[in-house]
Amino acid sequence: MTPSSLSLVLLLALGLGALHAGPALFAAENAGGGSGIAGAGAKGNVLIPEDRRIEWKPGIPGGIPKYPPFASVKDPPYGAKGDGKADDTAAIQKAIDACPPGKAVLIPAGTYRLTGVLKLMKGIALRGEGPEKSKLLNEADKDHLIGMCDWDQDATAKILSGYTRGSTQITVDNAAKLKVGELLLIDQLNDPELVNINGEEGLCNYAGREDGKRAMGQLVQIAAKNGTTLTLSRPLYYTFKEEFKPEATRSTDKAIVGAGVEDLYLEMTRKRTDESSTIKVWQGVHCWVKNVESSRGWMFGHVTFRRSLGCEVRDSFFHHGLGYQAGQAYGVIVGGQSTDILVENCLFYSLKAGMMLGTCGPGNVFAYNFGTGMVGSDYPKTQWAYAEVSTHAPHPYMNLFEGNYFSTACFDFIHGSSSHNTVFRNYADMDNRGPDGRAMGANENAMRIDKGNYYENFVGNVFGHEGIKAVLEAGAKPNFDQRYVWCLGYPDDPKVAQTILRHGNFDFVSKQIQWDPNITVRKLPNSLYLTAKPAFFDKTPWPAIGPDVNPMVTSIPARDRFLKIPKAEREAQDLEYLGEYLIDLGKKPDATAALQQVLTKYPQSPWAQKAKAVLEQMK
Repeated sequence: MTPSSLSLVLLLALGLGALHAGPALFAAENAGGGSGIAGAGAKGNVLIPEDRRIEWKPGIPGGIPKYPPFASVKDPPYGAKGDGKADDTAAIQKAIDACPPGKAVLIPAGTYRLTGVLKLMKGIALRGEGPEKSKLLNEADKDHLIGMCDWDQDATAKILSGYTRGSTQITVDNAAKLKVGELLLIDQLNDPELVNINGEEGLCNYAGREDGKRAMGQLVQIAAKNGTTLTLSRPLYYTFKEEFKPEATRSTDKAIVGAGVEDLYLEMTRKRTDESSTIKVWQGVHCWVKNVESSRGWMFGHVTFRRSLGCEVRDSFFHHGLGYQAGQAYGVIVGGQSTDILVENCLFYSLKAGMMLGTCGPGNVFAYNFGTGMVGSDYPKTQWAYAEVSTHAPHPYMNLFEGNYFSTACFDFIHGSSSHNTVFRNYADMDNRGPDGRAMGANENAMRIDKGNYYENFVGNVFGHEGIKAVLEAGAKPNFDQRYVWCLGYPDDPKVAQTILRHGNFDFVSKQIQWDPNITVRKLPNSLYLTAKPAFFDKTPWPAIGPDVNPMVTSIPARDRFLKIPKAEREAQDLEYLGEYLIDLGKKPDATAALQQVLTKYPQSPWAQKAKAVLEQMK
């Protein structure tokens, strides 16, 4: 039986049809809220209890703005060449510095050689003519390719009242250093019942203020100030507790508001001596990355967020790393208490991890992204299936993964805990393969939720594929050579399984939709953050994934874009990058073999010319 026909049988058997409920219906069905844990006293008329989720409103209100052009970097007095030979760093930076807020610096078609970071410190856009035409290649050995960064400028006050969920006003003991418009971090001391910063690899003292002792926080802006009463730009998503001493801390007095990078190809051509990202957003508000192809990232993410609010990454392609060791070659990582970030319609390939929540705040959404070909530190001989979707450091909470298409997800305990995150209408096919198409042999789970990850929600997902041989669920001491749909509590934490909410998920092992018997709601909304079909879906059916649609899984636009890349072009690039990677490791015979394969298999590819040049340099 095919997935399509099996889906139809299940729909008829359960009386389910195509659903057209957006967040408004979701809220209406859940009127009155509720609390508790599914399977342990959850309210029957609530899909997800109110204390386990929020109303997600990620990204830039009203969408990404379209700034009118200011000047081309090739125009006088800037004079960038774009010939791939001249150092264009100073010319492009000069145009950026001269551009007034609300305008765009244009990068015409060409290849621009960079030897240093480009700094966007104000609300302007850096705009190319498209990733296939406008290329920025950075050959420096330190710093980011593009930095939208300012240092933390902390000024802390105690919160006297208003630190409860839904509150938009707080009263502090001293507001003298706090001004309207500034970024404000609301946090508290770690609740030992929920937050654990002592992970498998030791104490994660960078997780929050006071050496990680305040890992759970939320960013807002100060919308108004009246004495010591502050009005917040967004409601609090969680009730902080008096015994854990909630505080309000100015994150910076110089937030970077409304800066964007769009329609460009970015590449780091050599390893760094520091922990730099391709694009780093630190203290950003409503900043964005749109229609960018980023190749060969270094540390952390191709895009890394720290203490940023309401930003967007969309319609982009992130692939390959200059290294695959600890902390390297991530796609997009949301960290540093960043809040309400939207990562949408992107694809992730040949990385160590694709979509990652680090030490972030709440309200972040990864949606309708495609990930494949994850590898590890033993690349290219990786046998362990690395996750395209992950939580990786304490303490992300109240975040959403929706509509993504990938092979495996892991909420790990390497650096600490997470809680109250939601995985909705995703497809994990459990078909883990490396960039060369070789199947992995271990850690092939649809959903691996490790120790310290509590009150996580999984609703309306589809797991596995037709004909898969796997076990439905592992205990807290799994054998990772075995495939599992669910792997809960490793190592040895039964509370993970006790607090998880699983409802309306279909898997190809049991070939059934698994409902929580304590939840009577069977009708799933189309989305938990959208009110209508997103424009980028065009004619593609939406929702594309779920046990209530027929077929249960349809390809999504991000995956379709990946599949349109000619296989020969992708494989030639993989081999050429592999050759350079192996040279850096000192493995010249293996590097030579990889580069020779490019010449033999794909002699007409542009990657063959590059492989030939690298081989000449090796002599």
